[in-house]
Amino acid sequence: NQNAEAHFQKYVNKSADKLRGLEEIKEKLGLPELPKRIECYDISHFQGAETVASQVVFEDGVPARDYYRRYKIRTVQGVDDFASMYEVLSRRFKHTEYEDPQLLVVDGGKGQLAQAVKILQEVGRQDIPVVGLAKARTESEFQKQEVQGTEERIFIPGRANPVTFKTNSEALHILTGIRDEAHRFAITYHRKLRESSSLE
Repeated sequence: NQNAEAHFQKYVNKSADKLRGLEEIKEKLGLPELPKRIECYDISHFQGAETVASQVVFEDGVPARDYYRRYKIRTVQGVDDFASMYEVLSRRFKHTEYEDPQLLVVDGGKGQLAQAVKILQEVGRQDIPVVGLAKARTESEFQKQEVQGTEERIFIPGRANPVTFKTNSEALHILTGIRDEAHRFAITYHRKLRESSSLE
């Protein structure tokens, strides 16, 4: 009973931490509602060949692996991340049986964010909030204090300066966690495809 109670309490505490993290994301990014479902996409290509993409979903701040998806890019020749992302999001939002995300995360800074905003407009889903998550550059390029505060910068549409979170905040753990998971999932798929093609 004591073990079960300790396990339950740990679960409750973890859930409370995740909820606080989601509330901080909502507040600092100016979202209209709590981001209970967050989606992140990553484009991966190897030497210009076989472009693939991953879709990773977090629900209530934790991975929801049933909703992970892998995409083979069909309509793009060579390396064109904008066109590849356009194809992926077009295909994704045709699936009306999936619940809409309250936040979409893209890996990258202002350039990648601007592309994502344009793509969402073109696929008719400009109602979905989107942010770009970019690693900070070297310390010499920023004020020292800012870089010590966070290694990641979050860009939101219509704002020049990035939003930053404290390094140990649950909000930042959630955002970097989904970005890193999307990258890992895309790379794993890519490696699998390369291995199978080399066996043929």
